[in-house]
Amino acid sequence: MSTKDIFIPKANSIQAPGNDFHWNFGDDPKQAEHTTFYRSLFEPTGEESWVFDGSTGSGDEENLYSFLLMVPYIDDNVLENTYKLRDGQKLHVSHTYSIPAPPGFTGFRVVDADDAELTIHLDPIKGTVQGDFNAVFKTHRMNPNGTFQLKRDDQ
Repeated sequence: MSTKDIFIPKANSIQAPGNDFHWNFGDDPKQAEHTTFYRSLFEPTGEESWVFDGSTGSGDEENLYSFLLMVPYIDDNVLENTYKLRDGQKLHVSHTYSIPAPPGFTGFRVVDADDAELTIHLDPIKGTVQGDFNAVFKTHRMNPNGTFQLKRDDQ
């Protein structure tokens, strides 16, 4: 079993100035309207992770579309690393999007990547991260490629 915390942006949320998160599907580039970068603590186990997310739309408008990437927090030293799904380094990549729901509800579907790679340069003290990623979602027949430059939201 795996557990993930997912924070869905509220309508009209603001991202940190200078943040950039974009992805493409071949010749179809998309720019995130909302971004997040923070350190997360999973209470029951004490495990900490770095979380990077870029999204368009919102849950309120039922048009959310996002990519979330997570890697384990190690310490406050500069981190330069390449992660591959299932290489033992605990990379997590998922895609969340709005789905039709009964009246009074907002529906989301979260799909984990079948394959993925993430290369990052993260400076916890400066609160910055640069990353490049690619993923494969077989059930949705998508292979997004993306890059991001983010400032921490939790400092």
